[in-house]
Amino acid sequence: MELDDLWPVGARLDQSGELWLGGCAASTLAEGLDTPLYVFDEATLHDRASAYREALLRHYPGVARTAYAAKAYLCLEIARIFAEEGLDLDVVSGGELFVALRAGFPAGRINFHGNNKSRAELAQAIDSGVGRIVVDNFAELKTLIELAGSRGVSRLPVWLRLSPGIQAHTHTHIQTGHLDSKFGFPIETGDAEAAVVLAMASAVLELVGLHAHIGSQIYDAGALAAAAGRIAGFAAEMGRHLGFQLQELSPGGGWGVRMTDADPAAPIELYVAAVAGAVTGACRSAGLKLPRLILEPGRSLIAQAGVALYRVGARKEISGVRTFVSVDGGIADNIRPALYGASYTAIGLRSSGNSTSPPTGAAPQKDPERIQPLERVTISGKFCESGDVLIRDIDLPRLEPGDLLAVPMAGAYTLSMASNYNMAPRPAAVLVGGGSARVIQRRERYADLVARDLTTGRRSGAFFRKYQALGNDYIVLDPVDWPEPPDEREIQRICDRHRGVGADGILWGPTARCQPFGLRLFNPDGSECETSGNGLRIFARYLWETGLSGAPAFAIASPAGVVVAHVLDQEGGSIAIEMGRLSFDSDAIPVSGPPREVIGEELIVDGRRVIINAATIGNPHCVVFLEEIAAGSWPDEARRAAHELGPHLERHPMFASRTNVQFARAVDRHTVQIEIWERGAGYTLASGTSSCAAAGIAIKTGRCESPVTVSMPGGSMLVEVDASWAVRLTGPVTTVCTGEILENS
Repeated sequence: MELDDLWPVGARLDQSGELWLGGCAASTLAEGLDTPLYVFDEATLHDRASAYREALLRHYPGVARTAYAAKAYLCLEIARIFAEEGLDLDVVSGGELFVALRAGFPAGRINFHGNNKSRAELAQAIDSGVGRIVVDNFAELKTLIELAGSRGVSRLPVWLRLSPGIQAHTHTHIQTGHLDSKFGFPIETGDAEAAVVLAMASAVLELVGLHAHIGSQIYDAGALAAAAGRIAGFAAEMGRHLGFQLQELSPGGGWGVRMTDADPAAPIELYVAAVAGAVTGACRSAGLKLPRLILEPGRSLIAQAGVALYRVGARKEISGVRTFVSVDGGIADNIRPALYGASYTAIGLRSSGNSTSPPTGAAPQKDPERIQPLERVTISGKFCESGDVLIRDIDLPRLEPGDLLAVPMAGAYTLSMASNYNMAPRPAAVLVGGGSARVIQRRERYADLVARDLTTGRRSGAFFRKYQALGNDYIVLDPVDWPEPPDEREIQRICDRHRGVGADGILWGPTARCQPFGLRLFNPDGSECETSGNGLRIFARYLWETGLSGAPAFAIASPAGVVVAHVLDQEGGSIAIEMGRLSFDSDAIPVSGPPREVIGEELIVDGRRVIINAATIGNPHCVVFLEEIAAGSWPDEARRAAHELGPHLERHPMFASRTNVQFARAVDRHTVQIEIWERGAGYTLASGTSSCAAAGIAIKTGRCESPVTVSMPGGSMLVEVDASWAVRLTGPVTTVCTGEILENS
């Protein structure tokens, strides 16, 4: 069943009552990424951008642009999508400008707004080369002239924000264009004209346009059209009196969206047609050349794309008064209902543990036995405020603890105004489309709540997670908590099993918060290594567990290259890595001497004759088969060889970058046993790349065929090798502990 225009494009309910968004099941998203969760549909974002672009082409005969008002919600991926759509961007702070530039948004397409920009923010805007700075007041005008002059800038393009004296019919908290407003130069007091005089007199500013914004969530296109006409009329007056030539005109944004079925329809076409017609008419009446028209919508571009998913918790039934149904979000992730009475609707989705009934709040089903009676409830949040109410008095079939509540039209002014009230971590945001989902903002962790805190006598520590993978344990340090990679001393201290946390190494990443997720790997002695199969699988679990990966398959970039990880179960307990291709090329490993494949070469090591085989899968490996060792004495004799010969082979002159060493025995055509001496770590219970190398050499020398189970003291891994020597490594990963690494100041 397709849903109405309160929901993202293509949103539907299937016969079992599952809600589908962007081809993804809402229940699956909630289970995998936890709740509250904000789901953004990519197709809807593109659709709304196209609607504005096409409406302007139809209704405005001059040049026109659409600029997304970033205050509605901004993150790197949203900025990237709207940049790809060719939109401009309206930012109101140095932080928004920083995010836009970090996302690669073209600076020349950014308009910098705000009523109290700091000197530092104005300098940031000038230095970044933003397209337009929108001047709001006389103090700012003076500061901007000083800054531009001190930087040797000439003809800095600016707009003036005007207060046109038009009161929008909306909530008083979101009215901005009337006389009694903190925003802009009022036209009726003469301040607007005085600002034009000052800007035109400046040797460093170029007054190219005028701007106004009368409010938000406006359904009356006439009010917006009147404001646009008022600005055009003022420009004509300034042209007659001062010789001002209007090149650009922005009547702002503020067009409303339907939040519930009770709200009026608000087609973008109606808004664009009214504003374009008003500007065209006013300019023609005044004999003005049509200016470049810039609309700055926010919520009407992004609200419909967002759906908030909550998990139902407690019920409180007050007989004859009200029934409260609480969810796991509320005022901290959506303050709009408490701040200015915003209204929402919702549907409930039964959890699998409660029933197989259709979604609560859905349209009536054809089967009368599946129709559920309605009850009037108030959806409340979990925060310690009586005003923490998301939806007051909504009729829904009975909601039980564990059910999901899906709230549409949640894309605008929710996450952008989210807080850590009651020390609540802010929710994750996920982008869906084409049946895939990708986290674009991770859920905050408790460690994030103290990241800015300082304490007397001790520097605040850094959060870590420790994982185990078949005898290998690694500590993950996220750059969010540990901004610079640890140095050699820090690595040794952390990995020390007597005085530190204890680990076989450190994983520092992700160095990029999108695919491929960058990773650096460190041995416990402080040296850096190219890759590690177990390290990669541990890092993949971290990305999955924290919601950063967004999907079960994703790319990781280590110094050895990019690999693809596959999470094989919901918990991340079994992970496969496409490790890339094994190479037996001596130059690639590297091994000294002439180019060759190092297979079956004889070495004298510590007075003993040893037959070695070498390979690389991102880092060097030397495999020695100990086939004369009987099964009964295998681990003891092989372990003795590892300790006696391993250090000599690791640092043998023929291995320019040192090498990992495996002492192996082929048990049958699909099984290999190994003992490991690891470069930079010593005797090791398990190793992913060692498993790959041992299995690959066993296949290369005819001892085994794929797939190969590699048995180690720490456990077993499955290695699959295809005809091109591409390797897939599968094995378990478990969480050991989390904590904080402290350091005395």
